[in-house]
Amino acid sequence: MRKTHSFQQVRKIKPTWMSVSGHIPFKNGVSIPYESTLERDFLMYFTYLPSVDKIVSQPTTLPFVKNGITYTYTPDFFLSFTDGRKPMLIEVKPKAKWQKHWKEWKEKWKAAICFCQENGYVFHVYDEDRIRHLALFNLNYVQRYKRIQHEQEDINVILAQVKLMGNTTIDYLLSRFFAGSLYRMKGLQIIYHLLATKQLHCNWFLPLNEFTEVWGNNDE
Repeated sequence: MRKTHSFQQVRKIKPTWMSVSGHIPFKNGVSIPYESTLERDFLMYFTYLPSVDKIVSQPTTLPFVKNGITYTYTPDFFLSFTDGRKPMLIEVKPKAKWQKHWKEWKEKWKAAICFCQENGYVFHVYDEDRIRHLALFNLNYVQRYKRIQHEQEDINVILAQVKLMGNTTIDYLLSRFFAGSLYRMKGLQIIYHLLATKQLHCNWFLPLNEFTEVWGNNDE
């Protein structure tokens, strides 16, 4: 029988002059720490993915043997999901760095792969090719609208219409509630605000424009 792990952060991330560190808000008041811009970008996407149930930074310490000496390895993140996909243990590394050092690191990554196989997880190395995609570009774009204040009445009518229809396009919402070029721009800013604050969702991997389909939270 596979053991169920309750992962907790085993190594604290401290600010350093050599890299960029901080926190990305997730849900239920939880923020996930990062210690590089690549980790930040990784988290930016996965914290917006509704099917992500849990993210733990520095989740566990794994022993591995190299040249007869036992060392320990701490992966960067653990992610679990609500859509049936296997949980993931993640190492975030720049492509040039892991390509240069993979022989040096292969023992610790083999230990991570074995650990995942034993527990029904999968191990992945994420580099910029897997992280910096169109979805990240779209998410970064809507961040400028995240803290803009809007009338709650305008927000409520949009959310109510999306809930009624299940999903619809940005263009439909703008035509229905914000007729006229001036009001249409206002409406677009509100919708981008709702996307940035996770009150609305879309397929971030498609171009973000007025014909983008949006939907609400499934648990509402």
